[in-house]
Amino acid sequence: MSDYVTPQTLHVAATPLSSAIKLPAKNSKKPLFLFGTVLLAGILFAATQLLGDIQQTGATFSSSLPLILLGFALLAALGFEFVNGFHDTANAVATVIYTRSLSPTVAVVWSGIFNFLGVLCSSGAVAFGIISLLPIELIMQSGSSESYVMIYSLLFSAIIWNLATWWLGLPASSSHTLIGSIIGVGIANAVMHGRSAMSGVNWGQALNIGNALILSPIVGFVCAALLLLLMKRVVKNQSCTALANTKVRRRCGSVV
Repeated sequence: MSDYVTPQTLHVAATPLSSAIKLPAKNSKKPLFLFGTVLLAGILFAATQLLGDIQQTGATFSSSLPLILLGFALLAALGFEFVNGFHDTANAVATVIYTRSLSPTVAVVWSGIFNFLGVLCSSGAVAFGIISLLPIELIMQSGSSESYVMIYSLLFSAIIWNLATWWLGLPASSSHTLIGSIIGVGIANAVMHGRSAMSGVNWGQALNIGNALILSPIVGFVCAALLLLLMKRVVKNQSCTALANTKVRRRCGSVV
């Protein structure tokens, strides 16, 4: 007798999409309005502070072009920070959202608040350490046309790369991107002036920053592993304990 079985056609009834999935209600426009208000207030605050700093220096301009270029440079810097925010926030809050420790809204709000507090409490040492990648003669050219070209080049290249990696879903670091942009600007500036490409960057500082970037993931890995082991011993999962007690009671009841 043959073991061959005649195949039969399997009919599956598809469930209509409208009845299977409940679409969420329309989102409120209040968060968008609040975001726009805060953004506008931040731009106005930056503009007033900039005008106050210019008046304190006593600098005079024969035309409005330098002020316009400076304003666009500040907008480019704010644009980079905006892209950096929604680009790196996903990396920062992915763990707490995936583990359901916090809801996405609360996690993002907390991330924004503490990033803002970090800016207020920062001494600026990291920023000065990064900008010191460039030679001192290039830094001293602030206010010239070359300085504006340098600022636009490094900021827009970093913004484009951040947007590209965000669109492709690649977990890239904005800090690494900005450091690479600064090094690229320094090398290009040296080549354009007929100097060696190696003279366009402070390579001693670049080596220090590179060592820190390489060491940081290792330190984070070790600290996270130690913290995980500690939390597994200290924190008890109450739900698992309650489930185990329930199973024990059922077994004892069945024996009795």
